[in-house]
Amino acid sequence: MNKFVKVAAATGVALSLGLTTIAPTTSLAAEQIGNITYQDSYKTIQQFTKADLAVLTGVEVTPANVNAVYNQLKVNKTWTKAGFKATEAKQIAASATAYTQQLKGILTDIAKNSNKGLHLAYITTPYTTQVNFGTFGSGSSGSTGTDTPAVTPAALSVTKIQVQIQYKKQDVEFQYEVKSNGTVKATFENEFTKEKLEGAAAQAKIEAIFANFDIQKKSQTQIVNQVLTKLNLGKDYKEFEFEAKFSNNSKLEFEI
Repeated sequence: MNKFVKVAAATGVALSLGLTTIAPTTSLAAEQIGNITYQDSYKTIQQFTKADLAVLTGVEVTPANVNAVYNQLKVNKTWTKAGFKATEAKQIAASATAYTQQLKGILTDIAKNSNKGLHLAYITTPYTTQVNFGTFGSGSSGSTGTDTPAVTPAALSVTKIQVQIQYKKQDVEFQYEVKSNGTVKATFENEFTKEKLEGAAAQAKIEAIFANFDIQKKSQTQIVNQVLTKLNLGKDYKEFEFEAKFSNNSKLEFEI
């Protein structure tokens, strides 16, 4: 089996920050900037055109202004201005801060394409909150086309994960990578179960392994046990290779 085969997923960016919440409710003020395309007690999807972003941040969205727009998205009051409660705005701003390169990639894409805007999904459950950024719309330089799919929620505060586990006769390997432009690449293969996934399916599979698991604060043993437990694998492996990169450019890598 080829090691760490990369296949591009047809998903938008998937950025999130896991935070504990008290109650599964999401409320927006009577006035907000942007268009709410979906809302229930657990999820709010709100979209912002380039004009909306200019009003929201006070900065026109152009390639030269990407950093300035991004800096405003890290500020709590930007999101209260968009209609979110103070606690929700804090979570959204924290997520924007945690994913600098990915969000800048999204803003650059929006700045270069006249028909694209910012897609925000705020998802809350009794146990966690996810904040996901992506784009909606398509085309460039005035072209038109079909809207891109909504972003796929993610739960990993990483930019890259690669894992390969070698047993006597079978291997398990997977890769998860968030590119600088916000797109996600993911593959997953388990030779024991004959499961071979790519794209959004692989992304969801990998995220389930590390959901609510802070890799940066865990030991090698804890990481290995987490992977083996979640995938129902034995400890009789011949080799375990792990690599993770984070949004602050730090890296964790080991081989057992």
